[in-house]
Order: sequence, then C-alpha cells, then structure tokens
Amino acid sequence: MDDGGLRVRAVADENVAVVVVVLVALVGLGVFMTYGAYGQTNERTETTVDTEVTWTSTGQFAHQATVINDTRVFDVGETLENRSAYFRKIAPRLNGSFVYNYTSDSGELTAEASTTLVVRSVADGGQVTQRDYWRIERPLEKTTATLAPGETLRQSFAQNVSRLEREIEQIQTELGTSAGTIETTFVTRVQLDGTRSGQPVETNRTYRLPLTIENDLYRVNDSGPVVERGERTVRDREEVMVPPGPLWRYGGPLALFVGVVGLIGLGYGRYSGLLLVTEREHAYLDYRADRAEFDEWISEARFPAGRVEDADTSIETTSLSGLVDLAIDTDRRVIEVADDESYLVLDGDVVYYYDAPTLSAADDLLEPSDAVASLTDSETDAERASEQARDDEATQEADADGDAQSVFERLRHRADLGSDGASTSDESANDNETVESNSGQSDVDETHSHEKDVGRAGEDDSDADAAGADDDSESDAEET
Repeated sequence: MDDGGLRVRAVADENVAVVVVVLVALVGLGVFMTYGAYGQTNERTETTVDTEVTWTSTGQFAHQATVINDTRVFDVGETLENRSAYFRKIAPRLNGSFVYNYTSDSGELTAEASTTLVVRSVADGGQVTQRDYWRIERPLEKTTATLAPGETLRQSFAQNVSRLEREIEQIQTELGTSAGTIETTFVTRVQLDGTRSGQPVETNRTYRLPLTIENDLYRVNDSGPVVERGERTVRDREEVMVPPGPLWRYGGPLALFVGVVGLIGLGYGRYSGLLLVTEREHAYLDYRADRAEFDEWISEARFPAGRVEDADTSIETTSLSGLVDLAIDTDRRVIEVADDESYLVLDGDVVYYYDAPTLSAADDLLEPSDAVASLTDSETDAERASEQARDDEATQEADADGDAQSVFERLRHRADLGSDGASTSDESANDNETVESNSGQSDVDETHSHEKDVGRAGEDDSDADAAGADDDSESDAEET
C-alpha cells in the first residue's frame, strides 16, 4: 500500500509551525513581488550619447569653356560646362568659379578668398616629399565678404590654357630641359574670422582644382565639393519605463495564491481534524520505516508451519526493529511470511515474531481515519456516546477473546492453517478435533482434580485418626 499520502499528513501534523512559517513567508514574498510588478512604476535613468553637428562649411569649384571655332560638332559660342576634358583648339579659355558657404545656428564670418594659379615641375622618382625643379605662382582673383549662416561667397577666375602651354614651353626652352612632370593647379585659400555657433573662429581653408594639359586637350580633375563640419557630444538623460520580468509578473501572484490557499487549507485541516494522525497510523508509519531500513536482514518465505508446531515458546516483539535486534543477537534472519505482514525469527525451540500493523484497503491515506473523521460528523452527543459504548464493549470482548487464547496457541493455530494441501473441510474437521481434544483435556483435568480432592480428604482422615490414637495413649499413661 502506498503510504505517501499518510506521510504527507504526518509531516504536516508534526511540523505545523514550520509549515505555517513557510506559508506566511510565501505570502509575504508573493505580496512583495506582485506589488513590485503591478503596484508601482519601475523607472530607470538611461544616458544616451549623441554626436550633434553644430556647423558645416562647403567649398566647391565650377568650370566651363566657350567654343570659339565653328565645327560640325560644336557651334561657335556654345558653352561647355563642368566637363572632365576640353578641346584646346576650339575652347582654349577655361572660365572657373569658386563658391564658399556655411551653415550654423548662429554666427558671422568674414571670409577672404584668393585664387592663385600654381605651375611647377616636379621631380620624378616617387619620393614621398616631392622636389620642385621650378615653380611659378600667379594670383588670379581676391574676394572678401561678410557671411551670415547660409550666405555664399562667390569668386570667378579665367585662364587661357593654350597661352599657358606656350609659356611652359618657353620656360623649358630657357632652362634647356623638360625634366620633371608639369603640374598645374588652381589654388583658392579662404581666410575665416568671426564667430560660428557661439564659438570664435580664426582659420584658413585651402581648396584645389588640378589641371592637366595634353597635346590637343586639357583635363580638369574636379573632385567635387569639399565639406567640413563641426561636431559636439551631447549627453541626454531620460527616465524610461522598465517592464517587470516574467518571474515578477507570474511568480508573485502564484506565490501569493499558493501561500493563501495553503494557510486556508492548513487552518481548515487543523480545525476539522483532517490532518490528525492516529496512533494506529503512526505505528504503521514506524513499521514501514523499519521495513525499509532493515530490508537486508529480512527474507520473504512461506510460513514455516512445521517449525512453529515444534516450538515450545513464542515471544512477540513490539516493533520490527526489536525483532531485527533479536535476529542479530541470535545470528538468524528475519522471515517475512508471504502475504501475511508477519515476521518470524526461529531460534531452536523459541519463535520470536512480530505482527505488522495494517491499514485497511478502504482507508484513504490522504483522509483522516474513521476515529478522526467521526469528530467532524454532524452527529449528536447521544449518538457519539452510544457509538463509544458499543466500541468499548467490542474492545472488551476482543480483549477477553485475546486473553483466552495465548500467543503460543495463535502461532500453533497459524501453523495448522499454513499446512500445504489442507482443504476447507479438513480445516473444519481439525477445528472439531481441536474442540474435542480440548474437551477431553478438560475432562482429564477435572478427573485429576477430583482425585486430588479425594486424596486430600483421605489424608485429612488419617491425620485425624492418628491424632485420636495419640490422645488415647496419653490418657493411658496418665492413668498408670
């Protein structure tokens, strides 16, 4: 029989204070977690670091050339704009422009732009630091303007590329060599002075537009606008909501529910007696614990009917552990009688035995015993008293029957019942023979008792006669 439910009731009954403390703590934890998840706003401060652009400045070149010779491809006067290459024969003059502007929240800048044509002969060899064979710089334009955010400084310049090519050839002729690589560049320098986004500004910017002269054309290597910006780091602190985790959202209410239900159930169980464990149930639990503990000392076997019949003495122990101690002392094993919940130790003519307490199959180990459950029945005091009287009377009768039959006789009777091949009719016949034997034995006992009484009476008469003879002898002596 599974005694798990009974053990649960026993543990709850014996440790009710500990269970109450645990349940109260569970309720407190559930309240705390539930309030933390649903009863208050959880916030935390998050710091974000952003990079903010405070200003931008842009310098950009534009260029074009006008066709001066009529061709089947281009007409005279046609303007060729922002091309990567121009034809020297039909459009020898390059017209360029430079544009500078800036953006910011506030400010005012004085911008001075000067554009210079730089031509130089650079030594070949791929050195990191290039060396000039010769160099000329020719100022082209200079412009000054005061700029607010969003305003633009614009400057125009022009150069006849064919004439510049002839000038370079003259220089090489004068020098008597064409060593080096010719580099031609339009360089615009912008000097800035003022304030921008609340910060003082005093700086120079340099922008370049390279020009490559070939035999029949020239190329403008424009890299596009040059953009510069100013940045600052902005730290922003913000309070953000922190949602509770699953443990707080679900664990808190669950702990609260289990704690409250547990306290209510424990209180009801204590009040109604559902958790009480009777002495019979305690004895059964002790027996099951001993059975598990001393399993190595116990062997299951058939009932040894012959050995029990031949035994002269039987001794019953009050616990299975006591029977195991006797088995250890006598160097014997404990025999568990199959399907009988009985245990024996056979030591010569002595039988030690233990009858295990049992719970009926109708007992619900999670429910209290009948004696406990009856306390909760809605019956009157008279009915309880009547039932108690009947129980006492039945107990007294059972005790009387138990006293009338000795422990040894019960063992003998069990040995008779355990003989192999005994049928129900044979058992009845044996019972009759036992009754007759007991009756015969009673008659013999009565006969022996009667003979003893007669003997005692004869002895009394003999003693009386002897006493009389002694008295007569004494009288005769006195007369003499």
